[in-house]
Amino acid sequence: MALNVLFMRDLIWLKCRGFLDGYRRVIEVGAQQINDKLMLSAELDEAVRLFGGSKPTLWPVRAKHITADSPPGRLLWESLGFVSWSVDIEGGDLLLDLNVGHVPDQHRGTFDLLINAGTTEHIANQGNAFHALHDLVRVGGLMYHQVPAFGHIDHGFFGYQPKFFHRLAQFNEYEIVFLAMTMHPDVEVPPYLHDRNCEAKVDPLPRTVGQAGLRIAMLKRHAADFRMPTDQ
Repeated sequence: MALNVLFMRDLIWLKCRGFLDGYRRVIEVGAQQINDKLMLSAELDEAVRLFGGSKPTLWPVRAKHITADSPPGRLLWESLGFVSWSVDIEGGDLLLDLNVGHVPDQHRGTFDLLINAGTTEHIANQGNAFHALHDLVRVGGLMYHQVPAFGHIDHGFFGYQPKFFHRLAQFNEYEIVFLAMTMHPDVEVPPYLHDRNCEAKVDPLPRTVGQAGLRIAMLKRHAADFRMPTDQ
C-alpha cells in the first residue's frame, strides 16, 4: 500500500480544480507508505508549492517495492497541512476490521478526504468495506480510490470494473469528478496456474498478461445511508 507518483498527479489535479479547498482531515484506508519515485519526483515539489506546505525530509530506501523502512504517508500529509489518520486492522489510528467492523459514532462523517490506495482489493467483504468508507467521509468530502482493474494475478482478492464505481456512485448519489484507467507492465502468470491448466487439459496460458489500474475520485453529496449497488 503505497502513495506513488500517479496518486500525486491526481492530488495536484484535484487541488488545481478547487476540490480540496478547505480540506484539513485526511484518512488513509490502510496505513500508507511513500515510495521512492514519489520522494524524488517533481510532483512532490509541485504539491508542496500548491498546498503552501514545507517539503518533508524523506530518505529513499532504494528498493523496487515498499519495504518496512519506507516512510509513512503521515509525513507527506502533515507537510501539506493535513491532520492525518489511518484506518487499519492493526497499526492504524482507528482500529477496524473492514470485513466486519462498523465505524464508531464519534468518527462518522468526520473526514474531508479518504485515500484508498490499494487496500480494498484485499478485503473479502466488499459491501462492508465500502459501507465503512462511506461512513467515514463527511457530506462534501471526497473519496479517492487507486485500485487494480485486471491482470494483477494473485494480488489481493479483487480487480474492479469501472462499472462498479459508476453503479456505486449512482446508488449513493456520489459525483464522480475524476476517473482514469492506466495500463501497467505485463506480469508473469504464476506457475501453479500453468500446472492447473495442464492438469485440466485445456489450452496453455500465455507467459505474461497485461495489467491495468483504476483511479477514481468521488464527492459525497448526501448524508443518506450507504447502499451497495446491484448490477444491470
